[in-house]
Amino acid sequence: MLSFLLAALLPGLYWDQDAATADAVKQAGVEQLFVAPDQVAAWKSAGFEAQAFDSSRRVKLPVPGVQYRMDVASATRIPWIDANGWRFARHSDRPYYYDVPRGKAMLAAAEAYAYGADAVVHPDPQDLELFGRMLGFLRRIDQPPLPAMANIGIIDDSSAQTGEVLNLLARRNLLFRVIPAPDPKFDLNVKIGDQDYPRSEAANPAAFSMTIRQKLTDEKRLVRLFGSDVVLARLTGDGTRLRLHLINYSDRKVEGLRIRVRGEYPHGRLAAFDVKNAELADYAAADGVTEFTIPEMNVYAVIDLNK
Repeated sequence: MLSFLLAALLPGLYWDQDAATADAVKQAGVEQLFVAPDQVAAWKSAGFEAQAFDSSRRVKLPVPGVQYRMDVASATRIPWIDANGWRFARHSDRPYYYDVPRGKAMLAAAEAYAYGADAVVHPDPQDLELFGRMLGFLRRIDQPPLPAMANIGIIDDSSAQTGEVLNLLARRNLLFRVIPAPDPKFDLNVKIGDQDYPRSEAANPAAFSMTIRQKLTDEKRLVRLFGSDVVLARLTGDGTRLRLHLINYSDRKVEGLRIRVRGEYPHGRLAAFDVKNAELADYAAADGVTEFTIPEMNVYAVIDLNK
């Protein structure tokens, strides 16, 4: 039963090629897949656990990645991250699917896994081997999911405006949870339209998210990242152990990423996709925080912290 629950967390593959490609799919390490309804029998005959894919039953997600936009004021290129974590946080019970171009299958799979989303990835056929490698990595690091950690509560009115605020909070690694009403367990409760958070200010989500950061204070942030504008974090834990998911939305390796986590966790272990002998550097747990450096990471890394 436990193995089934663990496997359920892994992203699925929607493969629109016919069963003549079965050998390639097996070589990629994929045993379960979604296929066109009229192909289910053929794939089962080829030895796969095949399910019919119906896009109408799933929410299609934007392609994750980074766009570089020119900042007119400073004449610099500012990375804009297209990420779906805030969507998963807003509607965790929905089934999703990605239809991604070449080069994005690994990122989509890592993002879905990091947020525990029920998601299916439709990759470019040339990315099958890369998707399989990511799936193999996820299997190796998989464990029973821990509760999502957050210290900002957002009362969601289901508006597009609030959605954009959630997007900007996620992009700034300000960890929030969508809640139906204020909850004292959070350091900050935010309801757009209240006196402290007027709707007129939320019309500028970037400035509004900065206001939330200032009210929370950096000292109370659960996670802070230094050295990259293209890595987003998700933190889960149960008080004695944490699992920190890091997703690199660019197509370039990130080096020298410094992390600060609230709380003292003397023991830490790094697993980084496609990085040999991955180890945490400059590790310290003292004065109420844990700090360490990730020498290098590609698309995805997971850090397990324990007391």
